[in-house]
Amino acid sequence: MMYRKLINLPAFLFVFLLLTNLYAQNQINIPKNLLDAYKKGTRSFDGSPGQNYWQNSSDYFIDARFIPSERKIIATEKIIYYNNSPDTLERIVIRLLQNVFKKGGAREFQVNPDDVHDGMIITKLLINNNNYDVNDRSKTTLSATNLNIKLDSNDFISPKSNVSLEIDWEVTIPKFSNIRMGTYDSTSFFIAYWYPQIAVYDDIYGWDEIPYTGTVEQYNDFNNFDVKISVPKNFLVWATGIIQNPEEVYSERVLERFQLAQTSDSIINIVTLEDILENRLNTKDKDLLTYHYKAEYVPDFAFALSDHYLWDASTLVVDKNSGRKTFISAVYKKESKDFYDVAKIARDVISFFSFEFPQIPYPYPSMTVFNGQGGMEFPMMVNDGSTSSYNAAVGLTSHEIAHTYFPFYMGINEKRFAWMDEGFAVMLPFDLQERYSENFGPRHTNSTSYENFAGHEEEMPPITPSFLLSGNSYRVASYRRPACAYEFLRDLLGKEKFISVLKEYVKLWNGKHPTPYDFFFTFNKYAGENLDWYFIPWFFEKGVPDLDLANVKYKKGELTFEVKRNGIIPVPVSIKITFDDNSTQDIYETVKVWKDGKTAINYKLKVNKKPVSIELNSRKIPDANRTQNEFYFSK
Repeated sequence: MMYRKLINLPAFLFVFLLLTNLYAQNQINIPKNLLDAYKKGTRSFDGSPGQNYWQNSSDYFIDARFIPSERKIIATEKIIYYNNSPDTLERIVIRLLQNVFKKGGAREFQVNPDDVHDGMIITKLLINNNNYDVNDRSKTTLSATNLNIKLDSNDFISPKSNVSLEIDWEVTIPKFSNIRMGTYDSTSFFIAYWYPQIAVYDDIYGWDEIPYTGTVEQYNDFNNFDVKISVPKNFLVWATGIIQNPEEVYSERVLERFQLAQTSDSIINIVTLEDILENRLNTKDKDLLTYHYKAEYVPDFAFALSDHYLWDASTLVVDKNSGRKTFISAVYKKESKDFYDVAKIARDVISFFSFEFPQIPYPYPSMTVFNGQGGMEFPMMVNDGSTSSYNAAVGLTSHEIAHTYFPFYMGINEKRFAWMDEGFAVMLPFDLQERYSENFGPRHTNSTSYENFAGHEEEMPPITPSFLLSGNSYRVASYRRPACAYEFLRDLLGKEKFISVLKEYVKLWNGKHPTPYDFFFTFNKYAGENLDWYFIPWFFEKGVPDLDLANVKYKKGELTFEVKRNGIIPVPVSIKITFDDNSTQDIYETVKVWKDGKTAINYKLKVNKKPVSIELNSRKIPDANRTQNEFYFSK
């Protein structure tokens, strides 16, 4: 009857309502603002981009000078912004991310008072060659890290058109408060969040105006960059993309080794301690050197520089079908003993991702791991501190390089859906990391971290917009819980099927902006089954993983017991039975055992030995209450 009533509606509306009705049966609730995108046809219920999908982009031409002694950038840029949307844009939002250090600025980290400054100082702003005064509050509004510009009517950006902007600015890089970037000694720096960039305008939220306050990270369009960075002589610069003028900036010695590393499977020491002591890094006839880098279709641009860092590199074929290669570098201070292995580790990591798991070729032409502080990812650049052991270096390097896929290759909105990238960056390298693990492995560590916070009043499901979270709430929702969810989903589907489905998701959405629902729909389609019973508790609901042992009995060679599911979060069942001769028997069930909604599983085993104990779920499987996870038989 319902379908007869619909039949007279316009075709597009009939299809939309039909799909909405079918989708409603799948239980997951789509927020209204996201559901509007499906109505407009920019997204599809089968997980693919809709026939009306669009996204905007920019070409950046930047000419910057960095003055190490002052930690200052003085720069100019030209931006060509392409409005591929169906909307006429009457305003434009420009991010000034270093305003997180501006006096009176909102931030979630404590900063050293000496790093507080006047923000990013705009000295010129032209739009279509028309001057805009950033201090004119009738046209511009500065809110935290966003500069909102009301365009003159003749500068409105029509659909399928572009606009040019020219911006001159300067900014001082922090000396002490190294939030993901900054100063590591008087002549070593990692520079990020450093240029005025146009915010994302997308099919769901319009302008992205969530400010950068230190916790939630990136959401950028895919852009092209042509960047020139001028520094004093004796400095080397590493950056996103490919250097265009190595002959103009490297000494003959460094250039020769750089070119050798471009074709070498072995690690080449491009810059050694001897080179540094002899001051043999650059051409010697220039006081100011300009490094020219280009990067195509990437969401951000970062660079680093030093006059005394060592540099190791090699080249790896990442796609055997095409022969495509990636140039892999480690750049580090001589005191960082762990970093002497990082060039090899990074090579192994990229090979692992490309050929073992998830078997998706590393998508970019370069990767540089810079020895700064903490751990932070940017396209083709990683900023990592030193670690205490080889396996710790593997863990940090692999996590940060995993971000190449999520959020960069996949264009994730980390500000709202950090779990879509952080969870994968935790989970994807598990197998590799466990090869080097000592004592507790990464699965154990991650599961325990989640378990210890599960059910806390401040624990929020991952679907909670990330910018609303902080502290442990943010870390568990973004890293710990989703990493477990992805891991057990791989277990549920089987490794090969999981890889196949993940590849389809990546193929559909690389270079685009998937939402959680695009992820869920894609997995449902290519897994060939409705996984909402799994997705809903793991990603949408407040609750805990909690299994108990119950009704354990042993009589005349027959062992019976029950595993009860007390929590709503489905987890695998792992049982270890120990017998009186110290032998053991293991039982394992994937989360699929809970698919039909059952709350208990009964086991009946014939055994020819006397059982001593039963243990339920190792620490690799989270359990919020372990008081009923062990049973010991009386002697």
